Amino acid sequence: MDRALLVGLDLGEYEMKQSMNELASLAETLEIQVIDQFVQKANLPNGRTYIGTGKVEEIKKAIEVLDIDIVIFNDELSPAQIRNLEKDLEVQIMDRSFLILQIFSKRAQTKEATLEVTLAQQRYMLPRLIGLSSSLSRQGGGSFNAKGAGETQLELDRRRIDANITQLERELDKIKKEKDTARKRRQNNEIPMVSLVGYTNVGKSATMNAILDYILKVTDKNVIEKNMLFATLSTFSRRIKPEKKPEFILTDTVGFVSRLPHDLVRSFESTLSEVKHADLILYVMDGSSSLAPMQIETTSSVLKTLEADQIPHLYVLTHKDMMFNDHVGYYHDIAISNKSYENIDRLVDLIYQKTYGKKIVVTLNVPYSEHGVLHHLENDTNILSKVYTDNGTEVLVELYEKQLKQFIAFYKKDITL
Repeated sequence: MDRALLVGLDLGEYEMKQSMNELASLAETLEIQVIDQFVQKANLPNGRTYIGTGKVEEIKKAIEVLDIDIVIFNDELSPAQIRNLEKDLEVQIMDRSFLILQIFSKRAQTKEATLEVTLAQQRYMLPRLIGLSSSLSRQGGGSFNAKGAGETQLELDRRRIDANITQLERELDKIKKEKDTARKRRQNNEIPMVSLVGYTNVGKSATMNAILDYILKVTDKNVIEKNMLFATLSTFSRRIKPEKKPEFILTDTVGFVSRLPHDLVRSFESTLSEVKHADLILYVMDGSSSLAPMQIETTSSVLKTLEADQIPHLYVLTHKDMMFNDHVGYYHDIAISNKSYENIDRLVDLIYQKTYGKKIVVTLNVPYSEHGVLHHLENDTNILSKVYTDNGTEVLVELYEKQLKQFIAFYKKDITL
């Protein structure tokens, strides 16, 4: 197992302790043992080595004493900074972006995710070929010199990498067009899309599974849920059709971390496009964690980057069964337990209110020739009564406001309860 030091530069732009703890979690996800952390306060980064020369010397001594293989920086380094730090510290240098890319590379399973990760790696590596040359060709030290994007980069010149990027973009564009076609089909059928988004490992997949299990009694179409960062990089969509209600599509997306690498967000456009086109976004936070405010801030930041921050949304706290009283004070629309299913039914009700509107009671007069309409009403609405008349079936029905336009040709009158 590689032994690592973490290094952060506190410029006063974010909460440093939380960020360094997050970096440690990311490193441990790759089975890197974090031995110690170094933080330096500064007004600006050092152009040559990111941190000051005195701190470089301090870290160099620690490397010798603690037998360190890798030094991981909590920000994205320039090619020159990587090259200079490699020379000064004589160990492998890894920045935050490279670390996250390695995790994504390890987690990618589907063709789409693999293409997206590879594209992000290529974009990251292109301007860093010279700066990373010593790190990637190092025989000793950190083991990540022989993994992921690094193992072939030294043999690739810029033109070949550019060609790879073009080819990857072409393949992903094809996938994107296929998704766009499927999305337009859903929109034509007026089926709302609901996306679960949030910080990695807060319970998004568990929330999706809880809805499937509790509302639909489905256990064979569940999505992966594991207690790890970025358990899945793929988008999973399931059609939700409770009894006597219209359907909607529920989508689970890749989790976020703070300061997600720009190249990764760009490359994952195909996967994240489901979020951009959602009718409703569920912001999922871990209600049992003191980091819930940071989690929602991170999610909001990524959604703003995706230009998806203006989409209607609900704030959902998970782990209600594990909450301390002070955590209930976090702003939220609903708190749920994916373990006991507490408030899962209420969450579904809120989803319908946001996507289909309020419930109303109306009278519809359906001609006997329109058998399909009556069947539709029986499946997707709550029929309160039927009266058979000379002109057809007069149906008193409870439905959602947006459903009414499907049956507007048969609309007779509203009922005031």
